[in-house]
Amino acid sequence: MQKALIWLFGWVPLRLMYAFTAVAIPGYMLNAKTRKASYDFFRLRMGYGPVKSALHVFSNMYNMGKVIMDRFAVYAGRPFGMLSQDLKVYYHPAMHEGPIVMLSSHVGNYEMCGYMLPSPRATKVLVYAGETATIMQNRARVFGDALVEMVPVSEDLSHLFTLNAALAEGEIVSLPADRIFGSSKAVTVPFFGAPARFPSGPFLMAVQRNVPVLVPFVMKEDVKLYRVIVRRLDVPTEGTRQEKVQALCAAYAQALESVVRQYPDQWYNFYDFWSGDAL
Repeated sequence: MQKALIWLFGWVPLRLMYAFTAVAIPGYMLNAKTRKASYDFFRLRMGYGPVKSALHVFSNMYNMGKVIMDRFAVYAGRPFGMLSQDLKVYYHPAMHEGPIVMLSSHVGNYEMCGYMLPSPRATKVLVYAGETATIMQNRARVFGDALVEMVPVSEDLSHLFTLNAALAEGEIVSLPADRIFGSSKAVTVPFFGAPARFPSGPFLMAVQRNVPVLVPFVMKEDVKLYRVIVRRLDVPTEGTRQEKVQALCAAYAQALESVVRQYPDQWYNFYDFWSGDAL
């Protein structure tokens, strides 16, 4: 199916593919857990009324479908435009004299960051190991000579050694920071007016090496247009290691909340984030 999608995007207009996605959304909304998590976010966190919340659930899932379609469109060679006022943050010389931790999130289309913003030097990107061979092969092909290498999550935790070695060599390391993947190591910080749990690993890695942190968001603006927003977070200079991790995580949560409030339909969070049941 994935190979067929790539073939289709060679000649089928994006808008038509989006229409197929919209038709499939009502079936996806039958998943009670997914629907409830999305609805509760709009109803309880964004403060929308029942009808408006329900409409945003559909829009949220529809946008997720478009993001997935866009990835396959890129694999098929379709170009996308970019808007940004923050490229000076990403390409500032001071940001590339040593290692950098780059924190991703499940908002917008972070994968497009690797395609739109050529990395100035070697970058290791932590990715979910369960992706299909078609996805991994096409990602690697599109990255081409972009100095980006994907590091799958491994059960023996060998990916951590790879990432730490990359930082020791002065490279960029990209880590997801808004999901807890079965680990009990978490940091609880305010998020949308309530305590929420974030994985401590990405923040601990930055604190231990005292490296600057970049947080890019790639948000869909139009059919073939994305907006890149980049925030820089500095590791706190005072406090214990745990206090620094807590403060850095809180800064990340604040940056994430700011963008999600601007683009609430582009945060693809389909579990009860505030219960700590992160899947």
